[in-house]
Amino acid sequence: MNVSFSRGQRYFFFGLLAVVTIFFLWMVRGFLFPIFWAVVFALLLYPAYQTLRTYVRNDTLAATLIMLGAFLLVVIPISWLGTRIAQEAFQLYRLFSGNNALASIALPAPIIDSLSIVGINMAELQTNVTSWAQSASAWIFSEALTLSSATFNAVLKTLLMLYVLFFFLRDGETLGRYIMRRIPLGDRKERALFDRFASTTRAIMKGTLLSALAQGFAGGVLFWLVGIENAVLWGAVMAFLSVIPAVGPALVWLPAGLILLATGALVPGIIVLAGGAVLISPIDNILKPMLVGREIKMPDALVLISILGGLGVFGVAGIIVGPVVAALSLAVWDMFAEEFEEELTTQG
Repeated sequence: MNVSFSRGQRYFFFGLLAVVTIFFLWMVRGFLFPIFWAVVFALLLYPAYQTLRTYVRNDTLAATLIMLGAFLLVVIPISWLGTRIAQEAFQLYRLFSGNNALASIALPAPIIDSLSIVGINMAELQTNVTSWAQSASAWIFSEALTLSSATFNAVLKTLLMLYVLFFFLRDGETLGRYIMRRIPLGDRKERALFDRFASTTRAIMKGTLLSALAQGFAGGVLFWLVGIENAVLWGAVMAFLSVIPAVGPALVWLPAGLILLATGALVPGIIVLAGGAVLISPIDNILKPMLVGREIKMPDALVLISILGGLGVFGVAGIIVGPVVAALSLAVWDMFAEEFEEELTTQG
């Protein structure tokens, strides 16, 4: 349907378009992240869906099978992990809720003497560490409590995400063409933007998240083997910190190993330090390049800054949202440079 507007009608129409769009986004704002995660998982699972479609000729059945596999392999393990982390966070909170939580840690006399020589008072150090541990454990417990109290809301959003994911898988090509026809940039630029969005999303999911899961799993197993309590929680913390290149998980396993050595647990301490240096830390340097390759096309420093910025603005979802926004920004600036290359060269 072709509609021609006068100049006044055009202004009114675009104003109306902006108002109804903003109102619609405001109305569904509480469900934007489930929809976003549906888009992310659709991009990640679509190659598997296409492969399955060569064997299963029915689009609806193929999408249903992919959804069932995702539910069994992702949703159920994450639900168990979240419950376990909440339980261990509560144990950690109880451990440090008393003022004398670290009083049982007795350092060897040579270490105490060495600390005294450099002006460190052992009693004051123990008090400060206990205070920090109490604050940290209280924060972890409060976050876990908030998570557990929002169970119904989380289940509702998860079901919505799965529902939307089903349609993105089954009708993704049609929906993609519909959206791109309404972006007034031309087919080539629209395809470039979509390809950058898709490649960045897949790269971050495959690289950052799988690398984080691998480091967290390795760290949790290592802590469990040497008898450190709340190993699942510490593994989750290491996975979260793995977004910091090179030093992330070491912020957990290095102090743990040193504390074990300082308290006389030599063999467990050596195992933790050796395992962290040989097994956990190299994962980021080995696994991430294999999974990401050259897809993301962004400097490591920009990836880190965008992840940290995304975490600050969007929470956990910022691990994906941050780099995607950064990649799209680079793509738009590349289009700007290409479109105005002659003018920029002349002015330069």
